[in-house]
Amino acid sequence: MIDISGHLREYRREIGFSNYNIPLEVNCCGQQSFLTRDFSKSRPNGRLDYQLIYITRGCGIFNFSGKEQIVNAGGIVLYRPGEPQLYSYSFKDKTSAYWIHFTGSNAEKILNEFHIHSGYIGNSIQIKDIFQEIIKELQLKKTGYSIVATADLEKMLALINRSMELEASEDRNDLVLERLIIQLNQSYNNAWSVTSMAKYCNLSEGYFSHYFKEKMGVSPMKYLANLRIEKAKFLLSESDISVSNIAASLGFSDVLYFSRIFKKAVGESPTAFRNALN
Repeated sequence: MIDISGHLREYRREIGFSNYNIPLEVNCCGQQSFLTRDFSKSRPNGRLDYQLIYITRGCGIFNFSGKEQIVNAGGIVLYRPGEPQLYSYSFKDKTSAYWIHFTGSNAEKILNEFHIHSGYIGNSIQIKDIFQEIIKELQLKKTGYSIVATADLEKMLALINRSMELEASEDRNDLVLERLIIQLNQSYNNAWSVTSMAKYCNLSEGYFSHYFKEKMGVSPMKYLANLRIEKAKFLLSESDISVSNIAASLGFSDVLYFSRIFKKAVGESPTAFRNALN
């Protein structure tokens, strides 16, 4: 397990800390990745403070009122003081999650104002960045770090509210498709499949495939193939990188297979395409 965290106090307590003498205070914040062994947490009596968990990769199994529920990447879980906390992660899912504990006399009011509850907010780079900022403030403890961490928490709650509103809107499918397109353009060399794309969008495979083709005019895998070919054409024309290295950079383990795919799409081999430009 990889555990990166920052704490307000120099000592830690499993039951947490409550402080109602100030409006809002961050007790601790961290990120955990479960890569080698399973992890489970059992707090039947909860903690004294609030906890917010944000799953960014993989999934977790959470027990809500005696019923187990899988929370996938993009989901958040909110625990209030005294609320039982029973959850687990399997290393097979390569789960990664951010967490934060906070307290204060205005905590409940702020949560209600922003309508924060367990649910789905999707993949938010902004929210992940704020988690990282809070962790850094609590680790370095520079002047005013507690104030900065608290301000970051309020900003994060506002962004969570915004994300929840977008996910609940009628245009949610368009939004998640836009996110996927951006992600594909940034990580086109990853081992994408229809299954992984649909999971990224939190949609069923059948509906996702139909929706993608309706909006983009081509199937998901055809879009990805076209994207890789365009990247290949750019690299062939603007660099002297070898064909085999270009194939590898695009996610092809077999350069011959890449050449066949390229020739089928462009009408000539990668080498012939490059030579024709000179």
